[in-house]
Amino acid sequence: MRELFSMDGLVGRALYRATDLLTLSCLWVICSLPLFTMGASTAALYTMTLRIVRNEEGKIGSGFFRAFKDNFRQATWIHILTMLLMAAAGVYQVAVGVLPAGMQPVFRGASLLFWVLCLMEVLFVYPVQARFENRTLNIMKNAWLIAAGNLPVFFLVLVITGSPVILFRLHTGLFVRLFPLLLFFGPGVIAWLNSFLFQHCFKRYITEEEEETEA
Repeated sequence: MRELFSMDGLVGRALYRATDLLTLSCLWVICSLPLFTMGASTAALYTMTLRIVRNEEGKIGSGFFRAFKDNFRQATWIHILTMLLMAAAGVYQVAVGVLPAGMQPVFRGASLLFWVLCLMEVLFVYPVQARFENRTLNIMKNAWLIAAGNLPVFFLVLVITGSPVILFRLHTGLFVRLFPLLLFFGPGVIAWLNSFLFQHCFKRYITEEEEETEA
């Protein structure tokens, strides 16, 4: 029983990991507040959670800020481009709503497909940026290709990432009561859970040379 509650025991490791995820969640929220920095903050978050999954995290706070700084320019451009894609999907959806009723079913299907493609990009692009070095447009292209090639993973990531929204729609009262917990733990826990899935996807795209460099 004493070993269970020691720092190397199950409870100790769980508390240690919970502290890491709490720290990452708070840092993500704080660094995302200007909104235009949300891309860099998300890239830094996934940099650290992917390292946690690989047991390479090091110091959480300094690692996050270093990743935030290193990814800032590229992640900000990616954030702008993905927001433009989402805005275009929103405008298209609104435009479909004013079409004649007979034409709407076909265009609503196209609108749904547009949204799915946007979500594939938004959900995968920051983990891809965190894991691979490349030019901005190549990262965005590769993120979509990886998502398209791993559709079951995409839908799991979509459910995990959208779980707060799902909870809000199903039980608003419970969402309100859990909101502080979701705010301070949600971003870190969601990114951490997703990172197990992303790490599984990325293995096939990592060359032996890259593995040796990381080692």
